Amino acid sequence: MREVKGKNRGQEGGARSQLKISSRWGRFFVYSALIFNTIAILLPLFWLLITSLKSQQDLAENIWGLPKQVVWSNYLVAWIGGKIGIYFFNSVLATASNIFFSVIASVTIAYALSRFHFKLKRLLYYLVIAGMMIPIHAAVIPLYITAMKLKMMNNLIYLGIIYAAFRIPVSVFILESFMVTIPKELEECAIIDGASYYSIFFRIIFPLSADGIITITILSALASWNELLLAMLMLSRPFIKTLPLGLMGFITEWTTEYTILCAGLLIACIPNVLFYAFMKEKIVRGMTVGAIKG
Repeated sequence: MREVKGKNRGQEGGARSQLKISSRWGRFFVYSALIFNTIAILLPLFWLLITSLKSQQDLAENIWGLPKQVVWSNYLVAWIGGKIGIYFFNSVLATASNIFFSVIASVTIAYALSRFHFKLKRLLYYLVIAGMMIPIHAAVIPLYITAMKLKMMNNLIYLGIIYAAFRIPVSVFILESFMVTIPKELEECAIIDGASYYSIFFRIIFPLSADGIITITILSALASWNELLLAMLMLSRPFIKTLPLGLMGFITEWTTEYTILCAGLLIACIPNVLFYAFMKEKIVRGMTVGAIKG
């Protein structure tokens, strides 16, 4: 009996040691993957930073090295000489109009689909969600023809409305899933107290859906902030260009100001980095809470 117990203890100890070893190797691979991803993300940003602080001669002599002399004037040249300040404001205007129209439409549609019961509700829901399968660049030609007929070329607000139209399906998908999780007992109590549907929406549904609304706001902002092809077709006047379109002005047929271009790119990256830095918890919460149904 003692021998059997000793063997069992030895086997248990071996199993535990194997679990410890496997967990150690698992942590090793997980941390290695995280470190590799961190380097892969930060290395291009670091190279962009050091390149934006070099002179053209310094960059030509040593592409990967640190700057011999820090040239802060590249940012001033990009902001004023390269008109990055104007393009930045144009992108803000187009993005703001996108957020305004997409959030208003998405919140109201998601509220109706998640809280009311009517005929053809599911069909309407699937029709809205089907818009997710149509990329914005697949409708470039009809959008361009429509803008020409409506005389909406070089109109940043109209560009923002187009962005909003293509963001509504995914925004409704996120918000509808999010609003379904809100207990209906809250609405029933509010109705007993004499609250109207408008009061329920603005005092209960809207505040409780704040995480989802922030999520679709950030995703809509990032999608329109980085868009290039549609802006290239819709905007032709020099002072109406958005940031991605304006940054292409640093690349010409004969010369390319890489250091100033990197300074402009770094300025354009700042809003994206700030969005993710300060709103990452809101984005994760809005994407995961709405994923739990039933």
